[in-house]
Amino acid sequence: MATGTQRLAGLAQRVGAWVSDHQAIRWWLSVLRLGLFQLGMGIALAPITGTLNRVLIGDLYVPAAIVASLMAIHYFVSPVRAIFGYQSDVHRAKGRWRTPYVVLGAVLTYGGLATAPFSLILLGPDSSMPFAVALVVCAAIFLAYGIGVNIVETTYLALVSDITPPRERGKVLAVLWMMLVVGTIVSSIIVGAILENYSPVLLIQVMQGSAVVFAVLTAISLLGRERLRADGTLVSHTDEIRVRLTLVEQLRVVWQQPGLRALFVVLFGGTLALATHDVLLEPYGGQVLGMSVAATTRLTALWGVAMITGITVAGLLLWRGQSPISLIIGGCAVGALGFLVVIAAGGSLDVTVFRGGVVFIGIGRGLFIVASVALIMTLADRAHAGLFIGLWGVTQALAQGFGTVGGGLARDIVQLQTGSILLGYTVVYATSLVILLITLGLIAALRLGRQLREGTVRSPWSGLQDLPGDQILF
Repeated sequence: MATGTQRLAGLAQRVGAWVSDHQAIRWWLSVLRLGLFQLGMGIALAPITGTLNRVLIGDLYVPAAIVASLMAIHYFVSPVRAIFGYQSDVHRAKGRWRTPYVVLGAVLTYGGLATAPFSLILLGPDSSMPFAVALVVCAAIFLAYGIGVNIVETTYLALVSDITPPRERGKVLAVLWMMLVVGTIVSSIIVGAILENYSPVLLIQVMQGSAVVFAVLTAISLLGRERLRADGTLVSHTDEIRVRLTLVEQLRVVWQQPGLRALFVVLFGGTLALATHDVLLEPYGGQVLGMSVAATTRLTALWGVAMITGITVAGLLLWRGQSPISLIIGGCAVGALGFLVVIAAGGSLDVTVFRGGVVFIGIGRGLFIVASVALIMTLADRAHAGLFIGLWGVTQALAQGFGTVGGGLARDIVQLQTGSILLGYTVVYATSLVILLITLGLIAALRLGRQLREGTVRSPWSGLQDLPGDQILF
């Protein structure tokens, strides 16, 4: 036994020495470990967005607007992103770490993920609790999850911005978002296989297991990323960063930039359109095309593969110097094509055509989201990374919230008025198509691409570090 242990120790030493001698391999392993957080998030979210919504709407007949509202709570509490992003900037400027904010967010996220599946019991037909009371309890669960996921995502991305050189961010972001989608794909395939013999108790067990996986991978991903000295200050190899304005003053500075206002409008519009299918995709497959729970769950895997394709293309093009705005345009165009194909699938009741539309929507969203994050990180300087990324997060979260709730509400209203399930979904997807076309028109009318090339759209704090008399506001 001792000999075997010694051999393993020797092998580990040789592998460690080899990795140390190959800096590129070491760097990629570090990035992959950083991405374990995203992988865990994808694993945990797939059963919620790909299965729980389908069962609540398609099997338990809970109105789509109610389900969409519960799932969208985390979008509407997104202003906490700016608050906690700013506070993490202040702590970072003091020489302290962002990790406590990540831990707080991760704990709340885990609690919400672990308890969310109980909505099946609370909102089900056999619940002993009045529906209104059960709805309040479910709202509290999703509220805790929403606050947590907003805190953890913003401070995590700010930490990534801290430790990633600007020239490497395009590659790193592509890898991180790809791992998020890989987690979604793996989870949806496994969950789809497990749920072939579906039962509510089995789904609850699966979702709680995925929450545990999220917590473990988050710990592995972030352990030791920020190191402290004995006096509690952060070990850093970068220049000192400073926060010079209060949160309100910084928000005012951002609002006074016309180019930034236009940019955030474009990001809001594109995200709004691409989010309308989040809650409705699987119910559409079940109610309109007659697909089983397992089959609609596997749609998430198909969508995820398409997302990876879009993310990979975006990462490669960004690495080669392609403008993020051109990729945002491409994402909107491909997404619009996807919604058009999904509408056609409803008319022909063709599952294959429907899957093709899902692929186009996934590719479009992959292009759009990576280009958006890359653009925001390009515009933000390190001293304001938490706030600026937080503002982007608020913009995209509110857009996703309105898109999710609006999509569910529109489907319910049209179905109620016309008695046609198909028409309810078709109106939602047609609206998404129109919004994407309007977004493309805004990009052209506002000439955002040219403004970025000319430098008229930039961080409002660019160059501020060169001014004398800086003061850090605590």
